[in-house]
Amino acid sequence: IDRLTDHGDVVYDPFMGRGTTPIEAALSGRVPYGNDTNPLSRALTEPRLNPPSYEDVVARLKLVPWSSFVSHENDSLLAFYHPHTLAQIEGLREWLVSREKSGEMDQIDRWIRMVAINRLTGHSSGFFSVYTLPPNQAVTVERQLKINEKRAQVPTIRDVSAIIAKKSKNLLSQGTVAACRSLLLTSQSENTPEISDGSVALTVTSPPFLDIVNYESDNWLRCWFLDIDPKAIKIAQYRKVEDWERFIKATLGELSRVTRQGGHIAFEVGEVRNKSIRLEEHVIKAAEGLPIQTLGVMINQQEFTKT
Repeated sequence: IDRLTDHGDVVYDPFMGRGTTPIEAALSGRVPYGNDTNPLSRALTEPRLNPPSYEDVVARLKLVPWSSFVSHENDSLLAFYHPHTLAQIEGLREWLVSREKSGEMDQIDRWIRMVAINRLTGHSSGFFSVYTLPPNQAVTVERQLKINEKRAQVPTIRDVSAIIAKKSKNLLSQGTVAACRSLLLTSQSENTPEISDGSVALTVTSPPFLDIVNYESDNWLRCWFLDIDPKAIKIAQYRKVEDWERFIKATLGELSRVTRQGGHIAFEVGEVRNKSIRLEEHVIKAAEGLPIQTLGVMINQQEFTKT
């Protein structure tokens, strides 16, 4: 971003995920554009581009009717949460969903929701759950029951409101994005008519890899909290490299439309299937016939400890 753009330039990510690219772009004084077919991405990113004050968060948390959240409905989630904690989570979920449906949801509510979905599961007392995997991958109920048995652990009471307030104070004390123009979409990467021709200076992105990550299963708990049906979301997952390459070509075709003359596209991919497939080779092949010049491939060689 610093090397290839100037202040006020548009920086875009068509697969924004947790929003790293648009947030970093905004922090650098660029105009953040982002897209992801999963509405979860927008819920994670939008509040960081328009953050409330810590005082506003605390005041809003006091308005949540915590004392009325005394019973839970979803017994299966007791694998992760103490019954009292689960009642608080379900109550907050329903409160936020109702505010969104009624049109009352504002930037403070979106911030609280963003922090909550990042605190649903984790490996310390700073999360709502008992010890489990780090928050970017929610294990199944069955897997969590096995973790509980192996560790001889039971979920303990967590103060949902206090955890949200503490994490908010930490995040907001790190410095926030100044109010800026932004565009966040929930579309297919090859069809973004909201973005004008030649308006993007730089795209920095990492597309879904070839049959490596199951985004639906990893995010099932977050989608539940957001009242999203992950099966209704058209998330790109391909097993055949030919199909993946066609998907990338369609995306690059759209990027060639929105990228300005002299702009750049940084496409981060990797090796899959025991290094037998180098995805960058298929990205280059997908760019053939498009008004894109391949400048080169930069290889980051490292030892991976996890997928």
